[in-house]
Amino acid sequence: MSRIGILGGAFDPIHLGHTRIIKESILKLNLDTLLVIPTKNNPWKDHSALSNNDRINTISLAIKDIAKAKICTIELDSLTEDKNYTIDTLKTLKKQYQNDELFYIMGMDQASKFNQWKNAKEISELVSLVVFKRPDYQENNNLKTYHFFEIETSISHESSTAIKQGHIEMLDKNVLSYLANHGLCLDSLIKKKMSNKRYLHTLSVAKLAREFAQSNHLDDLKAYIAAMMHDVAKEMDKDLELELMKKYYSEFLNKPEPVYHQWLSSYVCQNEFDIHDQEILQAIENHTTASLDMHLLDMCVYCADKLDPLRGYDSSEAIALCNQDIKKGFVYCLNDFYQFSKKKNREIDPCFFEIFNKFKKEI
Repeated sequence: MSRIGILGGAFDPIHLGHTRIIKESILKLNLDTLLVIPTKNNPWKDHSALSNNDRINTISLAIKDIAKAKICTIELDSLTEDKNYTIDTLKTLKKQYQNDELFYIMGMDQASKFNQWKNAKEISELVSLVVFKRPDYQENNNLKTYHFFEIETSISHESSTAIKQGHIEMLDKNVLSYLANHGLCLDSLIKKKMSNKRYLHTLSVAKLAREFAQSNHLDDLKAYIAAMMHDVAKEMDKDLELELMKKYYSEFLNKPEPVYHQWLSSYVCQNEFDIHDQEILQAIENHTTASLDMHLLDMCVYCADKLDPLRGYDSSEAIALCNQDIKKGFVYCLNDFYQFSKKKNREIDPCFFEIFNKFKKEI
């Protein structure tokens, strides 16, 4: 007889709290196998941020070094779109593992409302119920009524909700890399790194950059990722900013400090989010000053940043031009920048004129 653990959940996305529970369950329950079951239509949740395929891929990355853990797609494989109830899943698993002992594992938050689950008593008779107790959760009658086996654990604040607020430290590094490089949950992952005003600007720029890329038959996913990350270092601590510029981008120290973030955002992408796609990084590094080596993807991000409707002026004509021909739209933006700087009597970097003249000739 084998001891089989069962851990169900949305895993949207899977985080370090989940993997800790998986490891501790295997150890403390002396399990032979632990089945990780992503839900398809959770009765407690309306929808998932990640697709079923992305949830499977991220769970696989998170548990790849946990030998006794494996994904079970019993609910995802269901042909019905009805809500999945634990009782139905367990009845099916009981037939597959009829000679084995099954342990259904949950957190204290779920155990505290277990009496509201469909066929709660029948579930408690089919399997051994296991709860991970937390010191910050109050005891409740469900633990005795349904004969829960209790496992003590330290206070942990990992949650999908916290991740959606920008706590990327709660994610396995391989999961974070997968999400970032597939453009998934980026609106959540970057949130803690900027003020609300800049965050709203970033979302707007990303939407517009993707639109420009699609209209010009370019890679809209890369445009979206680059635009989502273009200001990720804009509000970096100034001492750290200078330290990193001296260490990694000393050749640009003569540039005005407000443009340092275009290189440091690229640094953050590579070192915190594991994004190494050179087209994405170049688009980020060119989004403020532009360069003589501007690719069409770079222009999408540059123009989206300059023409963001949230900037408070009517950019509809220029946006239409970018959708028609991004290179023409780029030259329009360069000219607009020149006229604005001249009006405000601002100093213009000499390299600007080289860039402007090159691309003006090309169109």
